[in-house]
Amino acid sequence: MKTVLQALAGLALAVALLWWVFHDTSRAGLREAVERAFWPGLALAAVVNVGHNVFRVWRWRWLLDPVAPRVPFRPMFVAVILGYLTTWILPGRIGEVVRPGLLSARTTVPLGPSMGSVVADRLLDGLAIMALFAAGSLGARFAEGSAASIEKIRSTAFAFLAVIAVGVVVLVAIAASRTTFERWLARRAAPVRWLGHAILGFSSGMEALRSPRRLIPIIVHSLLAWLTIALGTWIGIRASGADVGFDAVLVMLPLLALGVAIPTPGGVGGYHAAMQFGLTRLFGVDPTIAAGAGLLVHIAIVVPILLLGPVLLRVEGVSWSDLVAAARQIKSLGAAPVSSGATR
Repeated sequence: MKTVLQALAGLALAVALLWWVFHDTSRAGLREAVERAFWPGLALAAVVNVGHNVFRVWRWRWLLDPVAPRVPFRPMFVAVILGYLTTWILPGRIGEVVRPGLLSARTTVPLGPSMGSVVADRLLDGLAIMALFAAGSLGARFAEGSAASIEKIRSTAFAFLAVIAVGVVVLVAIAASRTTFERWLARRAAPVRWLGHAILGFSSGMEALRSPRRLIPIIVHSLLAWLTIALGTWIGIRASGADVGFDAVLVMLPLLALGVAIPTPGGVGGYHAAMQFGLTRLFGVDPTIAAGAGLLVHIAIVVPILLLGPVLLRVEGVSWSDLVAAARQIKSLGAAPVSSGATR
């Protein structure tokens, strides 16, 4: 029943956001915009967007290096793609826990560090997005009258940046004082111990950030991953008929990331609303073209995962029940102290 209610709530939110995007858009104009799109460019955008996962996997390997050196590329790539597939299809964004759970089930990577590395992964995503947003805002040519919207986005973005930075510092500090924290937990009540052990598990994914040898490639791969996402998005937007520069897409990254994060099926509605708002309010793009760009670029992002994911399920011998079981592993994360593994 809970899953059904989540699905219905996500669907209702998607419908509401799609209505906001398209209710003032001419159907004939939207159809014309879609027909005039440069489809080879959209195909290229899809390939580039999928390609960003190579950098994501390489970063993930560096994050896991202190506890599981030299994890093979293939199971990590499979876990990333199937995590996205689960997120696009099932409610509740459980793909975020499917990815680490599946990797832990199919390799020797401990569950705690695997989950923790994905927390680190998302925090690093936020830092990379904010850095590229700041770089893009230096040279982007904004539409007249957009100053108020830009300032709101900038203040919100830097507030998120502060929260992310604090989260990273706290988890790294817990990882550095693991023994002291475990002794403190031993004297606490059961619910506090469960929560503390879960936090320890998450913090174990931050061990790599304490090493300059690992931190530098982690930062580089974070920036390369999001530059690749921005490039694929820019190619798709241009192929959809919107004449904006690459720096405009860098400015829109926080908006688009927020749109995808809204818990709707496949990111439907949230991504379209973010694209519509960014292109029209910030860069003066015609609303019909902006609506078409949101629709077409979203297709370029989602369809490759919907095609590649089932292929990997079959080739790798993974079932949907395996994905659900991987997601449920997170419940056991706080049951016992989590070993951080050997560090180097």
